[in-house]
Amino acid sequence: MSQDVQCYAGSSYPEKPRSLDWQGEHFSVEEILSQWREPSTIGFKVCCSPGNAIFILVYNFEKDQWKIKPQGLMITRG
Repeated sequence: MSQDVQCYAGSSYPEKPRSLDWQGEHFSVEEILSQWREPSTIGFKVCCSPGNAIFILVYNFEKDQWKIKPQGLMITRG
């Protein structure tokens, strides 16, 4: 199963995730909800369309590999 993340890379990779493919579906990153960095990884919690889907994206620098963890849907109040 493909876990592919497309990112903006200015001065370093990855700076800002833009989209991802998860279980055969393409998602566009609409908002970065949080971001963190550890010595060998950088992580992002993102809200994506379609469906306000929430994902945790973690990039491992040493392995040059992404891990994608679905977190459900963002609830919006109207």
